[in-house]
Amino acid sequence: MNGALHCHLPGKQSYNPLMIQNLRIYHRAWQILLIGIVFFCATTADAATCAFPDSQSVHVTIQRNDGRVTVNNAHSRESLRRMQRQSGRASAFGSAWTPVGLTLTELKYSMRLKVEAQPVSDGGYCARVTAVEADLGYDNLRIFIARKFRPGSCAYRSINAHEMTHVAVFKQALDRFYPRLQHRLQRAAETLDPVRTSNPDRAAAYLRKRLSASVEPLFLEMNRELDRNNARLDTPERYRREQALCTDW
Repeated sequence: MNGALHCHLPGKQSYNPLMIQNLRIYHRAWQILLIGIVFFCATTADAATCAFPDSQSVHVTIQRNDGRVTVNNAHSRESLRRMQRQSGRASAFGSAWTPVGLTLTELKYSMRLKVEAQPVSDGGYCARVTAVEADLGYDNLRIFIARKFRPGSCAYRSINAHEMTHVAVFKQALDRFYPRLQHRLQRAAETLDPVRTSNPDRAAAYLRKRLSASVEPLFLEMNRELDRNNARLDTPERYRREQALCTDW
């Protein structure tokens, strides 16, 4: 998690360093649920190979969630500091930096499966995935600007502009990874072999685990890329340049 800072340049007057803290709360929200298990008993699957008598393509749909950007100007700087602490991440630039703005969001991924199960001739069930529904994107992108800086002021515009560069990073990451997730999930679902187990619930759990394992590395890669790209925006040199544009800090 990276910080987006504004820092006063040292001079004759005594200034407190100000910080625009950009926080990304990632819980790796893997909501892998089961849509349903459909049972077919008229034709039994082959017991030895767990092969179904017909071939069926897997229907995969992925919903993209860009998140809604909101701006809150009602909190004090101390309140933002508490929110920063509650996030579990301290400022990378030390306790002397005072937060004047922060952005909170959550990257979420969820997946739901539909599984078809058939009894096999010598007991147990043969199961396969027939549909996958997934979601990738963000919770609300919530920008907080300390209430000392009123809308229309130079400092307010500077803080908001900086935070919006981080919002752009989030959207660009989604542009890059959403089609990759589509491709990987479709390929993984289509190449996932049927599984034979003692009951359909165990089969569904196994198939969920296999699919989630195929896409989790991509989800984690997206997290790492977000960290890197946001860190490029959060340097003391950049904050000094931005803060030097205003006098109403």
